[in-house]
This record gives sequence, C-alpha cells and structure tokens, in this order.
Amino acid sequence: MAISAGALVVFLVLVAQVGMLPAWAGASIATVESTTDLGHGGNLSAASSLPEFAIMPPAGPLVLTPPMGWNGYNRFHLKVNAATVVSAARALVASGMKGAGYMYVNLDGGWDLHWRGPGGALLPDPVKFPHGIRPVVDYVHSLGLKFGIYISAGMQNCAATSAGSYGHYQQDAATFAFWGVDYLKFDWCDVPFKNYPQLTHRQVSELLARQMGIALAATRRPIVYDVNDWGGSDEPWMWARPANMWRTAPDIQDRYPSLLLNFTRNVQHYERAARGGWNDPDMLEVGNGGMNFTEYQSQFSLWAEMAAPLIAGNDLTSMSADTRSILTNQAVIAVDQDPLGRQAYPVSSSAGLWVLSKQLANGDRAVVLFNQTNAPATISTTVAQAGLPSGFDYTLLNLWSGGETDTSGPIAVAVPAHGVVFYRIARTETRPITA
Repeated sequence: MAISAGALVVFLVLVAQVGMLPAWAGASIATVESTTDLGHGGNLSAASSLPEFAIMPPAGPLVLTPPMGWNGYNRFHLKVNAATVVSAARALVASGMKGAGYMYVNLDGGWDLHWRGPGGALLPDPVKFPHGIRPVVDYVHSLGLKFGIYISAGMQNCAATSAGSYGHYQQDAATFAFWGVDYLKFDWCDVPFKNYPQLTHRQVSELLARQMGIALAATRRPIVYDVNDWGGSDEPWMWARPANMWRTAPDIQDRYPSLLLNFTRNVQHYERAARGGWNDPDMLEVGNGGMNFTEYQSQFSLWAEMAAPLIAGNDLTSMSADTRSILTNQAVIAVDQDPLGRQAYPVSSSAGLWVLSKQLANGDRAVVLFNQTNAPATISTTVAQAGLPSGFDYTLLNLWSGGETDTSGPIAVAVPAHGVVFYRIARTETRPITA
C-alpha cells in the first residue's frame, strides 16, 4: 500500500515525539480519560457537579514569587521555531537576564500541527521543530533554565493553525511531563461552550481549568500552571487558585493605550494575589519598538509593583542597551520578587495621577507615582498615606536613578507624561521625632 508524503511526516514525527511515552503515562491517560467526560459535557446535570478544585495540590514552592522568563509571541507571533528558542535561551544567559532571575523560556501558539497523530498524539510542526520538542527542552535545561509550552483549552489555538487540547487533557499533560516541560500556558480559544448547556460560560471555563489542573497534578511533575482565560467575564482571579497565575486583562499590544488598559484592569484585583498565585496583566512589551523608553520603564515598574509575572517578549538577541537596562534593573526586580508576595494597592488615582503602595517583607514600602496623562504633572502623597507610620524620618531611594532623598512625611515629585517615579521607602530613624 502506498504511503503519502504527508502521512509519512506524521508517522515520523509521532515516533520521534511520543512513541517512547512511558507505560505510566499511557495508563494514566487510559484510566482518567475513560472516566472523565472532556469531550461533550453531556453527563453534567448541574453546576454542583463540578469537581472540587481543591483536589489539586497547592502551588507550594513552584512560584512563591512571580515567574520570570521570556515568550517570543509579542515579537515573533507564530514564527517561533527551534532556532528562535535556542537563540533566546543563549541570549537570556549572555545578557545577564538569567542572573537577574529570568528562568523560563516559553513557546507560545503555533508550535504544533493542526491535526493529531494516531492515538491522538500532539504533533510538533516538523518544519519549525525538525527534531521535535524534547531536544529543545533538553538544551534549555542544559543552560540551567526552564521550558514552557502553550496549548489552548479548546479545539484549536487562537490563530486556528494548531490543535487544541480539548478532549485530550490527560494525554497532553502526560506528553508535556515526558518532554520535561516546566510551565504550561493554558489559553482560552475555540472552547466548545455549547457542549455544556446546563452550565454558564464561567462554569465551563472553571470546569476545564480544573480538569487540566488535575491532569497536570497526575503527572507528578512540577509544572507551573498559567490559566490564560483572558476574556474577563469569567473572572478567573475569583476561582483559578491554586493555579499559579491567571489572566486579568486582554492580550497586550505594543502601544501605550494597551499598556494603560491592562494596568487598570489588573491593579483593582490586588487582594487576589498572594504567594504562589499571581494576577497576570499579560507579558512585557519592553523593547519591541511601539512605545518610547519612558513608557517601557512605566510598564516594567507597574508590573513589578503589581507583583505580576515578568515575561519578556522582545528579541533578546538584538536588544538595545536601554532595553537591557530596564529588564535587568535589580532594584525593581527585587520589588516584584519580594518574598512577602503582596500586590500594590492604589492609594489614589485622581485625574490619572496614580499613587501605588506595596508592602515589602522587611517593612519598607515600594511606592510608584504614575502619570497616565499626556502632560507632565506633580504627584503628591505622604509616607502615612503610603501605609507607613508618621513621626519618623524616611529615605526615598529612586529605583531608576539611584538617587536618595529624605523626608519626614511629604512626598511630591514631577513625573513626565506616561512616566513613573519609583521609590523604595525605608525608615531612617528608630525613634519618633520629638519637638
């Protein structure tokens, strides 16, 4: 019998990628998927039938601080291939970004074919990944980094170019674990909500997020779980824990209005973030060319202040010194990675002049003064309004300039349009000031 060229490619990729899945993976798939209705949802009669999210293990030591890494989608979109990933991983090390805390090298959509192989196996695109995914993962690991991958919760990815995971959650989780994946971005495209007539849109999303979480837990591999339910109406920040992070805003774009939208969507959910689980306003655009230096500095500052994941989205192999100076600012990164795990809260935001305050583990406060308007403005607050006790002297360390000033209470500074001033405020006196 003649074999077509296309069928031969599928067969070779299948053998290379999933033909050696260990026996435990196959057993897990057969056992769980035969008893869990992932395909149609027809057995669910009421919202009360949803499985308990609590049966997933807590996030624990996986991401006690927000994840830091790189994802090529913002710059390269669906064009990321094996060579792109390898180059990015090398640049992450050579640029000093690994030393600054960036650990994850993440694939986004477009890495797999639009159809599955025999037995339902995912098939990496043989043009983009001629040797499959596992060798790329191994190379990333050899540099002391971690590897992340993308899959949609629905039938296909958002660009309709690759197979989604719907109906194959256990199988795909086992495959990812076998490849050595450390991070899963679980996107929300082409989800067949119509298969669940008894449930609301939000209940279906919660159900599917739970099912993939259970599938990941069943692999017993520590995989960071990113619930990328970006629509907004599902409010994943209300239910996605103990996933490690969840989207709070639309896909970001490399322009200031998009930055502002994602910031204002995310900042209001400060009470939902805590150690092990993070609000995600989407990835960084720093260095991609659609905004200026001041605006990129603002994005990085605001994301750090909000304890957001810091996932760079630029071309690491050709970034400018300015871009590198933003992405590797250790003082700002330390605020994002502070072990207390608090997200900043808005102290004030009148007329687009924001004051944000974040409590830090050692008792300091990180305070961002953000001018969202189109004209320079003076932003004023006090140490008491920022959450610190009155009656002491304080040192204001500017995290971008490195300069220090002292205050006994008032804070007022000129902030450029679309810009920030970022202070770390520490008490300089151990005794109250007396007259």
